[in-house]
Amino acid sequence: MNIQQMRILIAVMDEGSFAAAGDRLGRSHSAISLQIKALENELGLTLFDRMVRPPAPTPKAKALVDHARKVVQLFDATQTVVTGQVVHGRLRVGAVPTVLGSFLPGALAALRTQHPDLSIDVHSGGSDKLAAQLLEGALDIAICTRPPQAISTLRWHHIAREPLVVIAPDDVPGDERALLSSQPFIWFNRKTWAGSAIEAHLDARGIDVNATMEIDSLDAIETLVREGLGVSIIPVCRGTDGSWPGLRAVPFGDPPFVRDVGALLMANAPADPLIGAFLRAL
Repeated sequence: MNIQQMRILIAVMDEGSFAAAGDRLGRSHSAISLQIKALENELGLTLFDRMVRPPAPTPKAKALVDHARKVVQLFDATQTVVTGQVVHGRLRVGAVPTVLGSFLPGALAALRTQHPDLSIDVHSGGSDKLAAQLLEGALDIAICTRPPQAISTLRWHHIAREPLVVIAPDDVPGDERALLSSQPFIWFNRKTWAGSAIEAHLDARGIDVNATMEIDSLDAIETLVREGLGVSIIPVCRGTDGSWPGLRAVPFGDPPFVRDVGALLMANAPADPLIGAFLRAL
């Protein structure tokens, strides 16, 4: 087994066929096929079902490619570790939409300036979905809300604490409890970790809301509130000034209820210069 075979396996899995992997790597279809066959012979197992076209990966291939990505990433980082040269390689980042719309772009820009050879793939999704993708090996790191319960196979790296506020139209009076009790309420999706935490905190404080809508997007919630369709609870995201034109905001709780935002990583993953550089940028 060699690093070239690992790269070829990754390319085939990413591109979906031997031919497309060959195009990506500048190799012929037959050369790709021979390398995969040699890898199968050495391991003594079948990685691709060749009875279908294009050959379909077996469960063994799907398990091996996750390991291969880590091997290649560590291999590519070896020279950096020894010489302290610029970080390079490919980093697959997952992030919740609120992070993508606040502090992540600035961190990515700083990281790209400092390490121009670093390739970054960014994927958006809910916290639970990103954690699942991380466990499946589809991501290297996930920037999200802290899980409601610890996940034994994942490690949490704290980044920020974001206070939550009740937002209402400028012309709607009342304190926090009055706004939540008297106005139509727009939930932030309660299937998300942040949304379920808001619901639990309301229940713990005995605050009943008159829910009229449940929305996935914080931007959409702000627009709906600005149009006078209700009030809602949203975080003051890191990197923003906590002001919303046309809206008033009052703290949610005293002291304000906060959500923890940070990074999830595989608990048993070895130290990785790419991950380290990314966390420093964040």
